Amino acid sequence: MTALNTATRRRIASRMDNIKTSSIYVLMARVIDLKAQGVDVQSLTAGEPDVDTPPHIVEAAHRAMLAGDTHYTPVRGSHAVREAIRAKYARESGLDFADEQVMVATGSKQIVFNALAVTLEPGDEVLLPAPYWAAYPTMIYAAGGVPKIVTARRENGYKLTADELRQSIGPRTRWVILNTPSNPTGAVYSEDELRDLGNVLIDYPDVWILSDEVYDRLHYLAKQPVSLATVCPQLANRLLISNGMSKGYAMTGWRIGTAAGPADLIAAMADLQAQTTLSPSSISQAAAVAALNGPTEALDHMVDVYRRRRDLVMSFAARNADLQISRPDGAFFALIDVSKVIADPARFAGDDVAFASWLLDEHRVAVVPGVDFGAKGTVRISFATDEATIERGLDALYRAVKTLG
Repeated sequence: MTALNTATRRRIASRMDNIKTSSIYVLMARVIDLKAQGVDVQSLTAGEPDVDTPPHIVEAAHRAMLAGDTHYTPVRGSHAVREAIRAKYARESGLDFADEQVMVATGSKQIVFNALAVTLEPGDEVLLPAPYWAAYPTMIYAAGGVPKIVTARRENGYKLTADELRQSIGPRTRWVILNTPSNPTGAVYSEDELRDLGNVLIDYPDVWILSDEVYDRLHYLAKQPVSLATVCPQLANRLLISNGMSKGYAMTGWRIGTAAGPADLIAAMADLQAQTTLSPSSISQAAAVAALNGPTEALDHMVDVYRRRRDLVMSFAARNADLQISRPDGAFFALIDVSKVIADPARFAGDDVAFASWLLDEHRVAVVPGVDFGAKGTVRISFATDEATIERGLDALYRAVKTLG
């Protein structure tokens, strides 16, 4: 075979075989198209806060631009943003990170990918409790790893147990990813649950732990959720906290993710980032400093609003015993188990994508199929939208299910 024929045979790398557009984005594109045509759709798909960034954060960005803060920063971020990250963890979690243990990136997704990319060898496994954030598997594949899915049961609040963790760790396990509060379930691990998991991980010194805490500000508990890093300080030399400004600070468009963890891992992540995106926007970093160090009244109000919406979602739970809603304690999502209503082989044959398409096409309600989260037989709804939309959307969903008999 000639060189030309070889190039023609495969122009795209084989690792891209596992990296496809999620049905989430396909569905959202259909919602946008329908709305552009004037069709009234009750969309329960939003993955971002439905409020604007608080004014004091916007003003800080404006001041930074006027002051000429429009140049490159160090790859790990400006001194001010690194200090603000360190102060956050000292204040909220009692964690004392040195300067070389923190960094920023262009969103928390880049933080996760950087960490995987600098540590995974081909074929290394990443233990991924399901339901999981839909982006995790593709990032693992892109970094050369293999997702090893462990299904967390609904009766356990979709949270991984210590026994399940121990039984799942194998000789190729390189990472364990924990997301609390969780997308898509809203599950929050308790201090005791994290301690039990940590006690298992202590026995596996070659396994890294990624604690994804991007929703840490968005919770509906009496007290702030704890971090595994606080509960099990013995894991500090191999535990990375991924966080960001998008969710808890209503800053999705500013694209700032944060990381705190072992200095050698942070250094490797920064080396990779230096050759890809370099530092995030200097303006966004200035905004992040104001967010991390500033007043929280607007953000606390946002959480109160989401708590009321969460309670509105749960008020529908008793309307149909075949639809099981798991109560979210954080984030702004809820997972609905629809496995019973889609089990009929003549109708949906257990296909939650087909069910979501039917809801949209026939009843103008948009939800996200659970299969993209490793949760086949479920749909995810978001309550990051107004109460009227939640009420109309869930009412239409329940009425649609009733028509199935």
